[in-house]
Amino acid sequence: MRNINKLDFFVGVFLARIINSSSSVPALFEETENSKRIEFTTDTDDFNVYVKYSQRISTSSLKGRKKRSWTIGFSKNEYSALKESFYSEDRKNLICLVCTNQKLNETYLVVLSYKEAMKCLESNINGSRRITVTRTGADHNFICYGAGPEMQRYSTKCPVDRAKSLGLKEEELV
Repeated sequence: MRNINKLDFFVGVFLARIINSSSSVPALFEETENSKRIEFTTDTDDFNVYVKYSQRISTSSLKGRKKRSWTIGFSKNEYSALKESFYSEDRKNLICLVCTNQKLNETYLVVLSYKEAMKCLESNINGSRRITVTRTGADHNFICYGAGPEMQRYSTKCPVDRAKSLGLKEEELV
C-alpha cells in the first residue's frame, strides 16, 4: 500500500469540498496517471482539474490590513504536462491552488481557469515558473500573478468564492 503524502491530503480537501457542496453527488471520478489531475462530472458540468498546494504563507501588513501571500512553484515537467497533455476539449479545465498554513487551519481554494493559470505561468525567471496568490484583508478577490515584476502588471483577479464555477453552493467553498 502506498503511503499517504501531503499532496493526497490536499487533493482530498478539494474532493471533499466538491462532494459536500454539490447539489448532487459527482457522478464520476476518474483515476489518472498523474495524481494531481482529477476528472469528474457533476450535474452542472464535466471537469478536468489540476490540484497543487502551498503551505508557505507569508503575512505582512498593507495600510493596516493583513496581507497573505502564497507562492506555488511549477517544475518544468509540471508546466510541460499542463501545456501539452492536460487540456481536455470536452471538459471545463481548471487549476486549483490549495493555499494554507503549516497548521492547516487557514485554507483557501483558489480556482483559476486554464487560460488564467497559463497566462501566469508563461513568464519564467531562470526557468522557474510560479503563481503567486495574495489576499489583503477581507477582499473578495485573490490576486494571482506569475514570475517576474512585469507579471504583476498582468495579474488575474480570482474571486475568493469560485463555487459557481464548480456548480457548488457558494457558502461551502470559502
